[in-house]
Amino acid sequence: MPDPSAASRVEAPPIRIGEAEWIIMREEPDRPAALVKYFAPSGAPAYFRCVSWAPRSADRRLIGRFATLAEAERSVPVGRRTAPSPKPATGDDPWEHGQVPWDAAPRRSDRYA
Repeated sequence: MPDPSAASRVEAPPIRIGEAEWIIMREEPDRPAALVKYFAPSGAPAYFRCVSWAPRSADRRLIGRFATLAEAERSVPVGRRTAPSPKPATGDDPWEHGQVPWDAAPRRSDRYA
């Protein structure tokens, strides 16, 4: 018997935001549910690392490492928030005060080239 909650799930493909980075969207249209990054370390198998979304890297939580982007996308939970609630702003960082949109964050993928 099919899962009734799966019928209400809106499938959205991963959105590429960098050379080797994608965001996964779920219920909240203005907030990603997860961030996926591709890693290809020398001497080891390549993988996609999936973490819950939070504006600050320190607040993200590992969901897992996967062989394909599709597996990483399927691993993101549905029906609940995957990241902790935002903490109150504690500093002068415009990111913390919501003055910088999440997609305007500096790109760091060039260091993996």
